[in-house]
Amino acid sequence: MSKLTLTKLVLYLLIPIQLLIFTFLVPSFQKPDEQTHFEKSLIISKGYLFCQKKSDNTIQLEKKYIDFIKTPYLDLLTHGRSKLPVPIFLKDLFSNKQDNKKINFNIDHLCSFPIISYLPQAFALTVASFLKLNPIMSLYFGRLFMSILGYFWFLYLYKRIAKNFKLILLFTFALPMTLHQISSFSYDTVHIMLALTFFKLIINGWIPASAGMTKKYFKLFFVLFLFLLSKKIGYEAFFLFIFLIPFEIKPMIISSLIFAPFYFLSKLTGSYDLKYFSAIQIFNPIQQISFLFSNSINIIRVIAVTTVERFSFYLQSLIGIFGWLEYGLDPLSYLLYGLFFVYIIVETRHALSLTKRKNILLFGILIISYIFIVLLGFIFYTAKDTFVAEGIQGRYFIPFLPFVILLITQFTQKIKWPKNIKINEVIKNIIYLLIIIYLVSATFYSVFNRYY
Repeated sequence: MSKLTLTKLVLYLLIPIQLLIFTFLVPSFQKPDEQTHFEKSLIISKGYLFCQKKSDNTIQLEKKYIDFIKTPYLDLLTHGRSKLPVPIFLKDLFSNKQDNKKINFNIDHLCSFPIISYLPQAFALTVASFLKLNPIMSLYFGRLFMSILGYFWFLYLYKRIAKNFKLILLFTFALPMTLHQISSFSYDTVHIMLALTFFKLIINGWIPASAGMTKKYFKLFFVLFLFLLSKKIGYEAFFLFIFLIPFEIKPMIISSLIFAPFYFLSKLTGSYDLKYFSAIQIFNPIQQISFLFSNSINIIRVIAVTTVERFSFYLQSLIGIFGWLEYGLDPLSYLLYGLFFVYIIVETRHALSLTKRKNILLFGILIISYIFIVLLGFIFYTAKDTFVAEGIQGRYFIPFLPFVILLITQFTQKIKWPKNIKINEVIKNIIYLLIIIYLVSATFYSVFNRYY
């Protein structure tokens, strides 16, 4: 067997099987905010792209979808530790009863979500409606569609990225948390895939391209623009990654001047409306902003305390804490993914040597991005009288992971790693296969044990 046996096992065995587990074994709405994302995809599939006013936006929606969204046992699953009632679920899954009576449905809570992130899901629901699938089958059909789309999108990027960086792309996509979100109704799917596409363009930007520079600039800025539009604010510093590429300064400035106005105009839709968050009376962002700027030490303290208390959670949930942060993997699985991470560092540490200035820029961008996300969590999702920013999960950092690995490789190039231990190829392949089987089994058991 070839030297890349482990890579091929991950690529063609671990990833597809885990995608199927997360697609079909996880019950409806048991992924972060999936109910809301399903609703957004559904109304887009019905042709409702924009809200017409600030409040009281209602549309006519088939009763069968509203009944599905409000299914009692799914609500209990979401907010408790109950198991899925399999007999009732199977009856609903294969039911032919579809109440197409139109009733009013309020969509105020869906107005701020980015439309671009839900176009593939909306297309899947349109096809499901054409096939006359019931709502629950429509959801699973949509998940399967997103899994297939994400997987083949990844395969395309994996084939096109520079050879020495394939493992970084593979590791990021193969994380259970990535696959959990790729196979869901969520804006994470499009967001993560656009992030990986952007990383591929950045990496390939160091390699002389046969295509003209104009085409290269257009691809880079277009993907960046879609990436930033695909989620609410928090990833703006991604723009600075462009300056890691040795492009000519003048075209970069011209492209930036064209890009920036279009992007900021797109953000004038009120995605983060301070008045809205203040009105819900759970969090008070205006009060939180006043607190941060009342004393410069407060900002430092929030970042420091949050990092110390939440770092282990961010790391664990980056690999995989599923559902509504209810369950995860066993310790050995986390260890194996950690060892895989070290393996990636060792194998790619000599792939590219950045200048000192580029390393400082890369480090600075990652730090700025982290601080920005933490402060956003503190402002919009944290109650007063606490210094720990809430509402932030490890999956929010998946788009940054390839760049984090790239940074770490820059500081590990001079480390003398132990020489490869010679192991018989047959034994090595057996070990690889056992690792893959274990990781698949562990994921299956984790999901099955939670819901069944």
